Amino acid sequence: MAAWAAADDDPAARDEAYTELVGLLRGQLAPTWELMWRGLGLLGALPPGARVAGRWAGDRDAFTSYAEHLDADGGPQPRHDGAVAAAVRLHRLERAATSYAVQRAYDDPLVMAEHRLTGEAFVGDVTLADPARVDDSGKRPVLRPRIQVVTTEAVRVPVGATLWSTARPGQKAKVVFVTPAADGRTEVVLELSGGMGRGLTALPGTVPQVGERLCLTTLSEAFLPAGAFPTADETPWTHGGPPLTDPSSGLSSVVG
Repeated sequence: MAAWAAADDDPAARDEAYTELVGLLRGQLAPTWELMWRGLGLLGALPPGARVAGRWAGDRDAFTSYAEHLDADGGPQPRHDGAVAAAVRLHRLERAATSYAVQRAYDDPLVMAEHRLTGEAFVGDVTLADPARVDDSGKRPVLRPRIQVVTTEAVRVPVGATLWSTARPGQKAKVVFVTPAADGRTEVVLELSGGMGRGLTALPGTVPQVGERLCLTTLSEAFLPAGAFPTADETPWTHGGPPLTDPSSGLSSVVG
């Protein structure tokens, strides 16, 4: 920079200073630039997660719906949401964030490893299985197979908790027993429900078999129902609802 400044009236010296400056900067920046493209290439070579296509389809549907709304002379999104609209939007975004976090963990074993460290998941091997078990204690018999999973990881879920397998996300696994065993192992007995058909005989492949390795977690992909929010007419006037009315005068009263 000093050589550039000193070569104010000497084009040749200025060109020489510029060339040197370019070389110095290239030596500092080029390695990071090349590593960045190498990283992008490695990332692009990875297969997409199993649930990426579903999220992409949802994004396309949302965009198409909004475009059709505008094409039909629908109003644009307001600059500022009302109280109810803001609450609905926040609820929708929170549900989307929760769903995305669960789907990432189901798709990526490295992400799930974080939950295994915190006790929200564990991996074990099926050592016993009773796929034909039927529970007839209720009004009608129902298929309730049981399996035993042995793990060397810490099991921090209590008896009665519900777990899900990443291999069968639509199937619930209720914790029946948690028994410490030898050599730092833990035996976990689980009762299964859902995802096995409607009869008293489980469909093939729906009940884990002895020797199968499972990842069980408290994270659930189960449908999250939308919250219930009042209409604008049902909200207080302080939050965009109808103004207060004085019964004695029949006039509306608001605080200015």
